[in-house]
Amino acid sequence: MGNRLPLFSLGIIVASFACPPLFGQNRPPAISEKAAPSSSTPDFSGVWMRSGPPASNKVLQSWIFAFNVEEPPMTAWGEEQYKAAKSSFGSHAYSIAETNDPVYHGCYPPGVPRVYLHPWPMQIVQARDEIVMLFEYDSLRRQISTDGRPHDTSLGPTWMGDSVGHWEGDTLVVDAINFNSRTWIDRLGHPHSEALHVVERFRRTDHDHLVDDITIEDPKAYTKPWTAHLELQLRPAWRLEEQFCEDGENFQKMENKETSPKK
Repeated sequence: MGNRLPLFSLGIIVASFACPPLFGQNRPPAISEKAAPSSSTPDFSGVWMRSGPPASNKVLQSWIFAFNVEEPPMTAWGEEQYKAAKSSFGSHAYSIAETNDPVYHGCYPPGVPRVYLHPWPMQIVQARDEIVMLFEYDSLRRQISTDGRPHDTSLGPTWMGDSVGHWEGDTLVVDAINFNSRTWIDRLGHPHSEALHVVERFRRTDHDHLVDDITIEDPKAYTKPWTAHLELQLRPAWRLEEQFCEDGENFQKMENKETSPKK
């Protein structure tokens, strides 16, 4: 995991979002900034980064590590799994060596929707019948078919799930299923099962801003569906850089030098 950046302290993360060059200081300038698409189907192409965090400290911590301040409505099974999670974030954080976060033990992908909580940009590449999301984090990709085809579950459960999309006016609706149960919903350790169903509604509020309203449903882990809201900002001067998980053991050693146990 040699190319991963170390976990930031809360103050550094806040500063990084307040000062975007921390993430994009080596990114070349944009050639040009095109106008917003005028066709009936909006064009979401470009590099996007989550908008800056809120001012409230309580909301800020939730913004960085989870999707909501309030706890989602968990089942008994969900509560049991959540209590067993040893996250390196939040009010009861464990050191990197102690955590059982699947991202830091095994170099596993964070899955959807957790991938949005990691402070790296993503690029949307839009074609006629497909949208591809390229994440700088671990150089992950997510393919979303928009040609009307049904879900393909023939390969069995996957890390990033199977996603299909369709347009409702200017809103892209993405339906994702077929997840394995080896990821967390967020960085605090909220669980999910293979029954996880994620629906996202992407809408461009203006040329520079994109919102994603997320509905999370998993009857094994949660007593009812719950929602999250993300805001992203266009970064036309940025490009994605190479970033991979290479060696989890060395990553943990590096992290232990940068952070002290928080228990």
